[in-house]
Amino acid sequence: MRGTTIRGEIRRLTRSGDSRLICPVRVETVEPLTSRFSWVTVQGDGLAAYRTICPADAFKLVIPPDGIGSVRMPKVSPAGAPVWPEDRPTPLTRGFTVRTFDPATRRLTFDVALHGAGPAITWLTNTRPGDTVVLLGMRREFHAGDVDHHLLIGDSTSLPAIASIVESLDVPSTVFLQAETPAERSLVKGDVQWIHSPPVTGPGSSLEQAVRSFRRPAGRLQAWCAAEAGVVRSIRPYLVDELGVSRDDLHTVAYWIAGETAERGDVVRMQAFAKAAEEGLDATDPAVLQSLEFS
Repeated sequence: MRGTTIRGEIRRLTRSGDSRLICPVRVETVEPLTSRFSWVTVQGDGLAAYRTICPADAFKLVIPPDGIGSVRMPKVSPAGAPVWPEDRPTPLTRGFTVRTFDPATRRLTFDVALHGAGPAITWLTNTRPGDTVVLLGMRREFHAGDVDHHLLIGDSTSLPAIASIVESLDVPSTVFLQAETPAERSLVKGDVQWIHSPPVTGPGSSLEQAVRSFRRPAGRLQAWCAAEAGVVRSIRPYLVDELGVSRDDLHTVAYWIAGETAERGDVVRMQAFAKAAEEGLDATDPAVLQSLEFS
């Protein structure tokens, strides 16, 4: 019997609507981890709705348009979407990964990568305990299927997700992870094959070359890959066609798109999802989501 798969479980959790959140959270602390990452703790009573907690759960944090101050809780449409006042600048959203969550205190922590400049870095620099932002979640990104080995691949933007996944596993795993400095080694437990380099983009990257050296172990293999869209697009065929990973045991995510701002990337995705909905495609199906992200 084949047992559970990452694709099947993500589909099931997404369709169930469990832990669908729109709630205000209050910033409690911002602590430096390395020269490239900070650790942020937020708390909010609305997080009581976060019931099913999985590794690498992803969410959007709504921050002020200038990165300074607080964001008020919006109205919520009948479809469950936030509705922002038209007479004020629309807040910005940025994606993060849950690192820890304490249901008793309704306290959630996440890592912020410190690279480049922009509203998220401005917000991180200026936010103070007591500032309020809005959390939108959760997008399911991982389930440990009934497999013999896990292959995890990512760049620095997926480091928090991979750290969370590794901590949850009770079967062997192989990790390929690109980071910009050796300081990040302390953030992920276990045996990691590090690729220290500037951000990787497109086909033929140093991350892809490292992954192509992987020797497939015996048994059923599950693969998870999250990085820049062009990098993931290049690695996916290798995982399926050469390593023989079943599509039901594969999950790939474009965490960012080279040459696109986060705002533009979100617009591109929303347009693709709207078109898919018009065509009758099921947006809760990971296979549909992946085809849209990498088309």
